[in-house]
Amino acid sequence: MKHWFLPGLLLCSLLLTFAIAAAAKSLSAPISWTAVALVYLLLGVFCSEALSTERPRMKENGSLQVVTGTVDKLGPVRKVSSASPFSRETREEQRQQVDIDLDGSSSTVRLNLYATVTDTFPQIHCGDRLRVPLIFREEERYRDPGVWDAAEYLRSQGVDAMASTNLSKVSVLPGRQRANWRCRIHTWQTAAGAHLMTLSELPALLRMPAFLRLNHDDSAMLSAMLTSDRTYLQRRVRTEFERTGSFHLLVVSGLHLAIFSGMLFWVGHRLRWPRLLTTLFTIAGSFAYAVFTGFGSPVERAFWMVTLYLTGRLLWRDRVPMNTIGLVALGMLAMRPASLFDSGFQMTLLSVIAVAGIAVPMAEKSFGPYAHAMRNINVIRIDPALSPHLAQFRVQVRMLAWHLRPVTGKLVAWRVMPGALRLSFRIAEALVVSCAIESLMVVPMAVYFHRITLAALPANVMLVPFLGLLLPSAMLTFLCSVVCTPLAFLPAAVTACILHSVTFIVTTFSHLRLGDVRIPAPSTAAIVLWILLSALAMIAVRLPRYALPLGCVFLLLATTCVLFPRPMQRRAATLEISAIDVGQGDALLIITPDGKTLLIDAGGLVGESSESNFDIGEDVVSPVLWSRGIRQLDAVALTHGHEDHIGGMHAVLANFHPRELWLGTHPDAPVIQRLLSEAQSAGTRVVPRKAGESFLFGECPVQVLAPAADYRPAATPGNNDSLVLKIAYRETSALVEGDAEAPSEARMLAAGNLHADLLKVGHHGSRTSTTPAFLAAVSPGYAAISVGRHNFYGHPRRETLEKLQAAKVLTYRTDLLGMSSFYLDGAGITAAPWSASR
Repeated sequence: MKHWFLPGLLLCSLLLTFAIAAAAKSLSAPISWTAVALVYLLLGVFCSEALSTERPRMKENGSLQVVTGTVDKLGPVRKVSSASPFSRETREEQRQQVDIDLDGSSSTVRLNLYATVTDTFPQIHCGDRLRVPLIFREEERYRDPGVWDAAEYLRSQGVDAMASTNLSKVSVLPGRQRANWRCRIHTWQTAAGAHLMTLSELPALLRMPAFLRLNHDDSAMLSAMLTSDRTYLQRRVRTEFERTGSFHLLVVSGLHLAIFSGMLFWVGHRLRWPRLLTTLFTIAGSFAYAVFTGFGSPVERAFWMVTLYLTGRLLWRDRVPMNTIGLVALGMLAMRPASLFDSGFQMTLLSVIAVAGIAVPMAEKSFGPYAHAMRNINVIRIDPALSPHLAQFRVQVRMLAWHLRPVTGKLVAWRVMPGALRLSFRIAEALVVSCAIESLMVVPMAVYFHRITLAALPANVMLVPFLGLLLPSAMLTFLCSVVCTPLAFLPAAVTACILHSVTFIVTTFSHLRLGDVRIPAPSTAAIVLWILLSALAMIAVRLPRYALPLGCVFLLLATTCVLFPRPMQRRAATLEISAIDVGQGDALLIITPDGKTLLIDAGGLVGESSESNFDIGEDVVSPVLWSRGIRQLDAVALTHGHEDHIGGMHAVLANFHPRELWLGTHPDAPVIQRLLSEAQSAGTRVVPRKAGESFLFGECPVQVLAPAADYRPAATPGNNDSLVLKIAYRETSALVEGDAEAPSEARMLAAGNLHADLLKVGHHGSRTSTTPAFLAAVSPGYAAISVGRHNFYGHPRRETLEKLQAAKVLTYRTDLLGMSSFYLDGAGITAAPWSASR
C-alpha cells in the first residue's frame, strides 16, 4: 500500500506537537486547544499510515489446487437444503464453514464442506491442519451502482477467497497448531447458539400452551440476542423487525451491553459492595460478555462508554455524557480512522448523541425535574432542598393523596397514584428519547437501508421495556439449561411469554403499509442541511427560552429535508436501456426521454435455499433503482416465469409499487399466481400483452413481437413464453428478447420488422437462441448479454459469441463489465459500462 506520509516522521511530529500542547496548557486556553486538536489530527494520520495494510488479492485461475492450512475459524455443522441448477428437486445435505490460513501465504480461505445427511462429520478443532483440493473463487460481486460489495466486505474481515468441496476430499493432518483466542471464542459462541436452538425441543415445554412454548424462530432470536449468531434467523423474521426499526433487538448491540452492565451494577448495589468493587465488577463482567459475543464494533463502543462513565462516576460527582461520547469517539477514530465511514459507528454515535445531546436536555427543560421530584414523595424534609415550584408540586401530590385516601384507601392513594405519575413520566421519557433517536437516525436509515420506519417510534416505545425483561430472563434460561436442562423449564416459559409479546407487537406494526417507507438515499445537499439543522436543534434545546419549540422545529425541518424527493438521475433527450448485473439472470432498466421508468425482469437465484437471507430483488435490483433516485416505477414487465427472471420481482413490487405489470401469455403456474396476488396487494394493474400490439410508453413507441396471439404455453413456464419487446426513440431502437429460443425467433422472423440498433441477446447467449437468420434480420450494432460468472450452463456459448463477432456487433457482457448502459439519442447509441466509471 502506498503511504502518503512516513510513519516515523509522523511519530516524531506527534511527539513534538504533544510537548507543545503540554507547554501551551499553562499559557492560554485557545492556544492549548489548537495544539491538542493538532495532536489528535496527527495521531489519526499516524495510525492510518502505520497500521493500515493492503491484503494481497488471490487471483481466480479456475484450476484445482491442493492446499494445506490451519483452521482459523470454525462454524457448526448444519443441515441445509438446495436444488441443482438442472433440477427442480431440493436435496438435504450437511454443511460446515471453516476458515483456513494457507501455509506459506498470508491469505485466508473460507471453505464450505458439504456431505450427505447420512455422513458423519469428523471432529475438526481450532488449530487443526487440513489438506484439501480447492478451486478458489471470489464471493459473488454484483457490479452495479449502489449495491453492497460482499467480496470487499469479506476482505475487510480477513477472508480473501471462497471455496467449496466434498467432505470426503478433506484430510486432517497430524500436528495441531496452537489455536488463537478468536477461534476459541467463536467456537464457544457457535456452541452456545446451537445449544439455545435445542430449547425449543424441551420435553416439558412441548406440553405447554403455544404462548408459553419456545419454537424454532424463538430459539433463533435468542441465539442472535445472546450470542450474536444470526445465521439461524429466517428472512421473514428479519424483515418484520427491519420494517419496525427494531432489528437492533436481534443483535448484540450497545443497548444489550448497557442492560447487562446495569444488571451487574444492580447486583453489586444490592449486595452493598463498595463503589470501587461494584465498578470493577461491572466493568469486568461487561468486558467478559463483550468478548464472548465477539467484541463487535457496537459492543466495543458501548463497553468503552460504560467504562468511562463508571470511572467518571467513581472519580467525580458530575458526569457530562457528551464529553464521554466525544472521548470514546475520538479514541476509536484515533485507533481506526476508517471507522468514520462505517455505518455501525455512525449509527451508534448518532444514537447516543440523540439521547445525550437532545433527549436529555429536552427532558430537563420539561418533565425531567418533576420526575426526579417524585422520589420519596412522602418524605417532607426533602422539600426545602428543591426549587419552589418542585416543592409546591410535591405538596400538591401529597394533598391529592390525602384527599384520595378516604375514598380509595391508603394503597391506592400512596402507592398506585404516585406510581401512575411516575409511569407517565417514564412514558414521556421514552417518547422523547425515541423521537430524538428517530430524528437523527433518518439519514443513515435512508442511506444504508433506504428505509423510513414510521412505525419505529410507537413500536420501540413499547418494545424497549420488554427487552429489559427479556434479556435477564433469556440469560437465566440459558444458564439453567447449561447447568441442568430440566431447571430451564420455568425460565424458558417466562422467556417465551415475553418474547411472544415482543413478536406480537413487531408483527402488528410490520403489517402496516404506511409503517415502512422505502426511499432513495438523500442528496449530498440534503445531508449537509440535515447536519446543520440537527446541530441547531442541539443548540436550541439548551437555550434559556423557547428551547422546546425551537428544538422541535429544527428536528422536524431536518427530517423533512431528508424525506424531500430528489430528482431522478437520467440523461436528457435520450432513451436509456441498462442491463443490470444480477448474475445469471435478466433485469433491464429502461428510462424514456420524458422520465418514464420500466423494469423488464428482476433477476433471481436458481437453486437458492429456502433458508437463504439473500434476495436479488431486495439486495441488488432495488439498490440500483434507489441509486438513480427512483421511488416508483411506471411499469414492470415479466418476460416469463423462470426463477432467474421472476425471483427478484416480488421485492420490486413491494418496494416500488409499479403502476402496471406487463405479462405475455403464461401458464397457470404457482409462481405466476403468487406474482399476480402480490401485484394486487401493491395496487399494480396487470396488463396482458400479445404480439402485434403497439402502444406509446412515454414518448417511445413500443411493439410486442412475441409471444404470438395463438401461442399456447405448456403446463410449466418455458423460455418460449418470453415477452419480446421492441422500443424505439426517433431513428434508434432496441429489441429485448428475454429467453426466447429458435421457435419463437422463427415466428418473429415470419412477422418481420425486426431491425434494431441494440439487441438484448436471448437466453444469456445460449446456442438455442440468436439464430443466424434472426441475427441478420435484427442487424444490431450493439448487443448486451446478461450472464453470471462461473455459471453452470456455460453461457454465453462460444458459437453465439462467434456469430456476434462475425456480424461485427459490439457485445457487452455483465459478467465482465458489470451493469452496461446504452443511451439512444435518436441518431445513434452511446454505450457506458459501469466498470469503466470505477
